[in-house]
Amino acid sequence: MIGLTGLSRSQLIIALAVIGGFFVFPLYAGEFRTDQLGLFLCYVMFALSLDLIWGFTGILSLGNAIYFGGGAYFIGLALKLQYAATHATRYGEGAIPDFMTWNGLTEIPRWMRPLQNVWFAAPAGVLAMGFLAFVFGVITFKRHIYGVYCAVITLAESLIFEELIIEKQAYTGGFNGITDYDSYSGSLHFYWVILAVTVFFFWLSRKLTTTHFGMVLRSIRENELRSEFFGFEVANYKIFVFTVAAMMSAVAGGLYAALNGIVSHQDIGPILSIEGVIWVAVGGRGTLIGSMVGAILVKGAQSLLSEQFAWIWDLLVGFMFILIIVLMPDGIMGALLRRARRRRAIAAGR
Repeated sequence: MIGLTGLSRSQLIIALAVIGGFFVFPLYAGEFRTDQLGLFLCYVMFALSLDLIWGFTGILSLGNAIYFGGGAYFIGLALKLQYAATHATRYGEGAIPDFMTWNGLTEIPRWMRPLQNVWFAAPAGVLAMGFLAFVFGVITFKRHIYGVYCAVITLAESLIFEELIIEKQAYTGGFNGITDYDSYSGSLHFYWVILAVTVFFFWLSRKLTTTHFGMVLRSIRENELRSEFFGFEVANYKIFVFTVAAMMSAVAGGLYAALNGIVSHQDIGPILSIEGVIWVAVGGRGTLIGSMVGAILVKGAQSLLSEQFAWIWDLLVGFMFILIIVLMPDGIMGALLRRARRRRAIAAGR
């Protein structure tokens, strides 16, 4: 039964069971594991946004962490400014963040003062990242730049923004990042907020990709010139989905910063962007579920292996990634879906 959710009855039952499992997990797990799963869900949202642009539209971006990190820095700065205002004895009479004091500032810059209100910073960060993605999309997609050229441009963009964050340390904390602010670590209610936003983003992504709009995205992925021949404004579709994905990433980054209690240049640099592509590839691009599975599987493996094998965990994760890609080129969900289709074909032929 396809209804508001876009899922059949059996799919809906499975989805509700999975959501229920995530909902009750904190009731049986410790605070550390709950926070860890909350961070994984933030990565899941980031992976979903990448699946929209790469898995369904064919835009390989190696710089989408810009929007994740941008959203994180907006919230990190807001929480840091609030913390400094209530801990004046630590930062001096000016009640400004420590990294500003270290760099010779005596007061909060005028343009940054609105960020002292987190309820302003949250939507401002999302809108700013959406606008940045829109501008990038207009410049890039209107000029018919795609494929490896788009990947290289986004990678360069990510490197530039990371260097900018490091250099402007008086306003961003530089290489050390933004630390020592009141986070929502240990908050069960905040974990549920993250879970609710993740479910909403999955529903939104599902709606976008199972409608006529999603069919156009797949057409663009398979053959951009043919899509233009049929009268579709390919650049506009790309700009729209790229902007939506950027805003999703910004929300995920903001929630990540609020939970993690630290934001650094690595959250905006190319390493996270490339990791996100790996999550989608491992799980199976163009499936949505695959990107979620890939993010949790890879980040979970990194966490568990780093605890047990601190000296070689990164090699083990790399070996796991290579093994999955070699054995399942379409990713985990891609392999499962292909096997399911084969079984249905065999059953239909009997």
